[in-house]
Amino acid sequence: MDKVEKRTDRIKMDVILAAGCMLRLFYVLFSTIYDRQYDIGMIDLDAGHTVTGGHLAYIQYLYENWKLPDFDPTSVYQFNHPPLHHYLCALWMKLCSLFISNTDVLEESIQVVPFVCSLLILWFLLRIAEQFELTEKAKRFVMLLFCFHPALVLLSGSVNNDCMSLMFTVMCVYYTILWSRFPTAHNILKLAVSIALGMLTKQSVAQMAFPIAAVMLWMLVRSLDNGRDCRARSVENTRNAAIPVVPVKKLLGQYVLFGVVSIPLGMSFYIRNKIQFHMPLVWIYTLPEDSWQYTGNVPVLNRFLFPVPSEMLDNLRQFKLGCGYNVWMQIIRTSVLGEWDMADVGRSVKVLAVLLMLVGALLALAAWMAFIRVFVVRAKRCGIDSASRILFVVGYFVHLLLYLKFAYDYPQECSMHFRYMEIELLFPAIALAFIWQEGTKDHLEMRRREGGATGHPAVKRAISQVLFVLLLAFCLLSTAMTAVWCLL
Repeated sequence: MDKVEKRTDRIKMDVILAAGCMLRLFYVLFSTIYDRQYDIGMIDLDAGHTVTGGHLAYIQYLYENWKLPDFDPTSVYQFNHPPLHHYLCALWMKLCSLFISNTDVLEESIQVVPFVCSLLILWFLLRIAEQFELTEKAKRFVMLLFCFHPALVLLSGSVNNDCMSLMFTVMCVYYTILWSRFPTAHNILKLAVSIALGMLTKQSVAQMAFPIAAVMLWMLVRSLDNGRDCRARSVENTRNAAIPVVPVKKLLGQYVLFGVVSIPLGMSFYIRNKIQFHMPLVWIYTLPEDSWQYTGNVPVLNRFLFPVPSEMLDNLRQFKLGCGYNVWMQIIRTSVLGEWDMADVGRSVKVLAVLLMLVGALLALAAWMAFIRVFVVRAKRCGIDSASRILFVVGYFVHLLLYLKFAYDYPQECSMHFRYMEIELLFPAIALAFIWQEGTKDHLEMRRREGGATGHPAVKRAISQVLFVLLLAFCLLSTAMTAVWCLL
């Protein structure tokens, strides 16, 4: 019977993953490299060796020259980005050029790279979900959210470096959990390579250094508390693994290995530009203050707390998506719609967009509350080990605070785009799966059989049902919006 149930669970999960893959494939096939993109510029292989700005121009430069720019990267728009994504796109085009002579098709083939990255993101997200004490139903719940979330669907066709950078960020989360449970040199090497390649894709991946360092510090403190000469032994258990105490010398050796691999590899592009072109290690392209996106003249209270209520209500009544100066409104809007200009679409599409925003906002609020409850307040009762708790809590708040700092330092509407914090989908989503799981009939019956406290089962059951309805509505609205993007 167990084998049959496991096989059925596997089939159900495969169906969800297949649906997510097909949705991404549908989006990529019906979207060009210029649809719903960011900072891409242009690519024109028929125009010869020209140097223009944007991510596509960067890819073309590497495709034609096969070397890093021999000029100041800050002098050309978006050429300051590390080159891994762009090099892989150029390499893919080189391979395709052996079989494809049509330059238009060759240029469009660039989307294969982010599409593959988007599938790998789903695979690693599933692996992360499997590290927690979630039932198969709860895993399907959270994977439904990941498979159908518009932000992740949009990434599958995004030809800039956002999708690949998120892939490496998710890999950092997974390999940190894996290493904390099985602290071997092999696992920490995977983690080091993940963050290093992420930094060679996009500078913001370096933010993962904070939660990783917090987990490493916790592992070191545990080893020191248990004595320098202790043998590796299990002191904390989860359903999936035992968390061992590692001898201090062995742990320090692994930290040295991590630093030796990740720092030179991850910093190589930035150090090169610092030496050759005196480019600051952290350099960000900024828009002028006379840009239409500038929000620095809006009161900080309205930017980071509440938009003007009358303006927000008026926008909702007219099915507009305004209040672009408010960071929370921008997070909600861009997380499900990107920067899609809806000026020329019909009223029905605007209604669909507003409904998607509202349902997405309700899910986001529920997920945030779940995150506080599960990872901050009740981690042990949910069977979450200390390393995973530290990783998720530090990771969530570090990325959120650095995002808010970025939005404050660079007061432009584009600076508040959700793509700068997309890893924040992961942390609350896992917590939301725990809350949904608590109200399922199977879980409540299991708690009764074990003699554990069930709290208020009717309330938990109601919350679980509401969350499922919200998730189902969100998935349907997201699919409908994807169809609109592709077919309009």
